[in-house]
Amino acid sequence: MAGVLSLSPAEVAALEEHRMALSISEVALESEAIAGGWMCYSRPGCWSNQANGMGMDGPVTDDELNRLVDFYRQRRARPRVSVCPNAHPSLVQGLEKRGFDLREIMTVLARSLPGPSVKIEGPRGAPDPKLEIREPLPDETEVFIEVSTSGFMEHDRESPGSLAEITQRVVDHPRCTPFLALWEGVPVGGGLVETLDKQACLIGTSVLPEFRGRGIQTALMSCRMESAARAGADWISVSSLTGVATERNARRMGFSPIYAHATFIQHSS
Repeated sequence: MAGVLSLSPAEVAALEEHRMALSISEVALESEAIAGGWMCYSRPGCWSNQANGMGMDGPVTDDELNRLVDFYRQRRARPRVSVCPNAHPSLVQGLEKRGFDLREIMTVLARSLPGPSVKIEGPRGAPDPKLEIREPLPDETEVFIEVSTSGFMEHDRESPGSLAEITQRVVDHPRCTPFLALWEGVPVGGGLVETLDKQACLIGTSVLPEFRGRGIQTALMSCRMESAARAGADWISVSSLTGVATERNARRMGFSPIYAHATFIQHSS
């Protein structure tokens, strides 16, 4: 059956949490290994200021949690930790003792990929002929970053320019491939796909508000899924808040919810 994974939810969670933690550690300006994962920091307000992948291999000690808090305190940032439900219970217990509150829950959806020569179409069939999706040219990187981050600009308020800086590092990452969406030649959206061994992930997608509802996001999904299949990936994931366009479109494209990871933020030190 198309899209059905051969991996168990626990296997998907272990692989995806490792990929996410590794990838953020490689694009952040600073990172340190901790409790099986990484804690990362770039600039004030940057989304890379978080710890991921902790507790997946066993208990998290008080010394490790104290080191995490100190790492962010030294950088005048509030500690932010993403927690997988399969992480050892000592992680959440230790976070609660240190004044961390649950702030956000993201659903991870995934599906298998067909062979590299198979065309993947969305629920609307072939995209509108006015739409072109391709990798950006060297001189289009700046406009790609602008349109692909247009829906995330609230993250840039604390430190203007940090979102563009970290996105540039993602674009330059050797496992990531950007795709630019153009409507009648005008850049209107974009997104990236990352591949790691046999898995892939859709990341950083946005479409300008005035061009939404035209099937652009699902077309971006299709192109990146085909790219991942050509790169040798067997399955692909995407993370989303519940009830937003990303989740709805992912489900239309054959993705199924596999697990949820929670974000905890320290409210006091």
